[in-house]
Amino acid sequence: MVDARQTYLWLIALTAIAGPLSPTVARSSPAREPIIDMHLHAADFRRPGAITTCPGSRPMIFPAVDPAAPAPSESALARCDRPIRSASSTVELRNGTIAELRRNNVRRAVLAGTLAIVENWSAAAPGLFIPATIPSNDSPAALAELSEETARGRVAIFAEFGTQYLGRRADDPMFEPFWALAEQLDVPVGIHLGEGMPGRYETNGDPYRAALTSPFQLETVLIRHPRLRLYVMHAASPLTDEMIAMLFEYPQLYVDISANDWAMPRAQFYDQLKRLVDAGFSTRIMFGSDQTIFPQAIGLAIQTIREAPFLTNAQKRDILYNNAARFLRLTPQQIAADHR
Repeated sequence: MVDARQTYLWLIALTAIAGPLSPTVARSSPAREPIIDMHLHAADFRRPGAITTCPGSRPMIFPAVDPAAPAPSESALARCDRPIRSASSTVELRNGTIAELRRNNVRRAVLAGTLAIVENWSAAAPGLFIPATIPSNDSPAALAELSEETARGRVAIFAEFGTQYLGRRADDPMFEPFWALAEQLDVPVGIHLGEGMPGRYETNGDPYRAALTSPFQLETVLIRHPRLRLYVMHAASPLTDEMIAMLFEYPQLYVDISANDWAMPRAQFYDQLKRLVDAGFSTRIMFGSDQTIFPQAIGLAIQTIREAPFLTNAQKRDILYNNAARFLRLTPQQIAADHR
């Protein structure tokens, strides 16, 4: 496992078995019902000026590129009317993200990044963030440090585990000590399986491969580590049929729908989400925004779920809160506090 955390964050920036449902709480308006975001990123944002990206709520086109032409910019790889703009500084990113979470009544959010940055954000919004990180490399020392920081309470989730961005399968033997540690410590793991960034294959020797999206590579991991709490970030989009097969066979497995719920064409995302729900997995789908440098993405992602015409109100609540509360094993007291 090479130290690819910062590279991975920039790549994405530029663009136990289901138990009882959560305790019944007093009903409130949808705008004030609590939400858990299972997928956020904290970064030291040094790029000068803002950049733009396309939200899936507006018609999007991924144009063809002539291989004889100069490499296009990131903004040329997806086109839409009225793109959204990123934050333009580290402070604006942190404060804008916290404000957007508060505005949408997100009560808990899994925040991934270096421990120093995650702690900086957590100090600015006490009680909001669940700290997440991954080991810096595959050495025994790095895993020992991760274990120690977990014991100290500085780490609660191992995420985002970006094996696909390393060009490696999740069941590669080099990752076996990591999986063993996560199972031993009973720490949830969020792994990236899904789309990358269009056209990145030809830049900087990017090792990301679309073929490594398949969730079937998790089968050996789950067989070797049956007590592992694992969720597939992005639900292995667009390989929904393979994801359904894995969810059916391994009932301890969950997914989050981050980024796809705001950054991919809405019709495509709704098709994938409906297939997961129709297949019987509405209680194993968790909300995530995958907010990297676009705070506005959080609200757009939540709106996508609330406007899904095929979801019942109960299914929306499961996706936006209940499923994550169960996966994280929140106590009845914690759940009640979130609903106040």
